[in-house]
Amino acid sequence: MLVAVFFVGSGFLVVGQTQRKVPQTVLDQAEAATRDLGKQVILGNHAVALERMYPRWKKRAAKKLRGGKAELAQRLEEIPRQMARQGITMLRYEVKKPVTAHEVVLLRGEDKAGRPIQMFLEWLVFVPTRAEYRVIDPQTSLSKRVETFGYQIAVNKKGTADWHFIDGRNLTIANLRSFFPSLPENPKLLGLPKVGGGEIK
Repeated sequence: MLVAVFFVGSGFLVVGQTQRKVPQTVLDQAEAATRDLGKQVILGNHAVALERMYPRWKKRAAKKLRGGKAELAQRLEEIPRQMARQGITMLRYEVKKPVTAHEVVLLRGEDKAGRPIQMFLEWLVFVPTRAEYRVIDPQTSLSKRVETFGYQIAVNKKGTADWHFIDGRNLTIANLRSFFPSLPENPKLLGLPKVGGGEIK
């Protein structure tokens, strides 16, 4: 497996199975698109989350539900009401600079002369995120602030301006590889952002 590592700023970019550097414009677009998504989510517009969900991921998620896509949409619409019932309010959603990107979805074929051709069709960028919540205890009415660290997997079909997303917080590496088998096996080269969180003291 050929993997090239490029240093940019204080981080590094990893491009799976290719020696081409990821254009800075790709990273900037992924960051901006993730920030736009976050603005809508913090406003409670979870329909946008469904609209911008990575199509193959959305299709698989819908297949697991008896009601299919309609039930998936209903569950997303219910999230703000569930949060309100549990005394949870999102206060902030921060998008950090992406440091890891890969080319994915390999297309193989032949040219007119019969020579083999292979090209990657999509960009995949891991975009780190931080969310801050206020949680009110229903019994004591006391509030606390909680932060969570996660990431969005921003995916772009090359040659288009559209970005789609997979939430990385509850994603297993096996799930990820089932969609993108060309990703590096080495965890350091894969470069997943950290996931975690806790109470802000």
